[in-house]
Amino acid sequence: MTRHFWVLLHRYAGLFMAFFLVVAGLTGSVLAFYQEIDHWLNPEQYQVPVQDRAMLDPFELRERALTLLPKAEINIVRFRREPGEVYSVTYKPEITDGQPDMQKYNVLRLNPYTGDLIELSEVSLDTGYWPLTRKNILTFIYDLHYKLALGEFGVWLFGIVAVVWTLDCFVGFYLTLPARRKASQQDKNNLTNRTFWARWAVAWKIKWYSSTYRLNFDLHRASGLWTWVMLFVFAWSSVDFNLNQQVYQPVMKTLFTMTDFATFPRAKLLEPKPKPALDWHTAHAIGQQLIAEQGQQQGFKILAEDQLFYDPEKAVFGFVLRSDQDIVNQGGITTIYFDGDSGALVESNSLFNKNSGDTITFWLWTLHMARIWGLPYKIFVCLMGLVVAMLSITGVYLWLKKRKASALSKAKRGKLGPNSHDIRRL
Repeated sequence: MTRHFWVLLHRYAGLFMAFFLVVAGLTGSVLAFYQEIDHWLNPEQYQVPVQDRAMLDPFELRERALTLLPKAEINIVRFRREPGEVYSVTYKPEITDGQPDMQKYNVLRLNPYTGDLIELSEVSLDTGYWPLTRKNILTFIYDLHYKLALGEFGVWLFGIVAVVWTLDCFVGFYLTLPARRKASQQDKNNLTNRTFWARWAVAWKIKWYSSTYRLNFDLHRASGLWTWVMLFVFAWSSVDFNLNQQVYQPVMKTLFTMTDFATFPRAKLLEPKPKPALDWHTAHAIGQQLIAEQGQQQGFKILAEDQLFYDPEKAVFGFVLRSDQDIVNQGGITTIYFDGDSGALVESNSLFNKNSGDTITFWLWTLHMARIWGLPYKIFVCLMGLVVAMLSITGVYLWLKKRKASALSKAKRGKLGPNSHDIRRL
């Protein structure tokens, strides 16, 4: 496996990935500001006029939603609210012959002051994306980013691209290292040229005032080096999103300790239990007591309640809060699970007691989706999307120039005869 072999591997891997990474990079730049753009495009879905009275209790809003959708399952109550902010209820519709259109909806938006219905939000577009409107354009962009808007086939296709991208990160890094060479007499007289670091330093620089070819080459090589860590983060996290069970989990479980989420916080029941014995108010009170005890034991401070949810397949409640050890921009990640019938603690799942593989995975998710460090990091992720697209475009440009030069070289040799030698071989 000579250096030339790795050059060819990097070249053709790049050509295979180019289109996909341009799409992923450009759409990712937009999705870094998904919430901000969606709020701008669809303000009526998120804001109502602030009224001079208290907002309704979240549990009451859940009951209002059940009144509107009596056959639906509403297994989550969100506590995090702001004045004038529309209250969103996520539900699982019962698909029946009498309600075929309900398959398209799973978010119900209510006025937080009155409980009146604002709209049923179409967020699962199984019927297609056309015509594109301000309400579904970001969903379409997200599906382009995640699966090229090709359904399950697109998930697998992008997953394969992500695996190739992850491996190619290491190949590309290797190719930036200076090639081994025998020192000439001139090199022996010039110690600077003999040092590895001095020769590698060239790969980190861009000659802005040079030929178009050299500028593209420097942009491709230097940009890849300076952003290598983030490129790997995006590549490997993409494998997690698209090929979690097939590739990501087996690799991570081999290298690190990880939670088996198929049996976390406990194994699934033989038959789901749609309704727990505990009512939601009682479950909330039990969750508050349990999380307070966990906070004292583990040394964290509770800042705000985020949500209470119920998993009918495992018959457990999950209580999510924001603690002083959470690092995400919004919401919380500190979570406890307790039995839906007895209220007994089942599991405590906090960032500070995760397995190493879980912690790595959490950081990959958080960095990929720009859920940390506020606006500066969102801008950085937006720019990284442009870098990903630029690396693919410059890579294709370099290949086309070399291909054209090689064709011209062959044509010249053909005119000069079989014994001629081209001085410059690409």
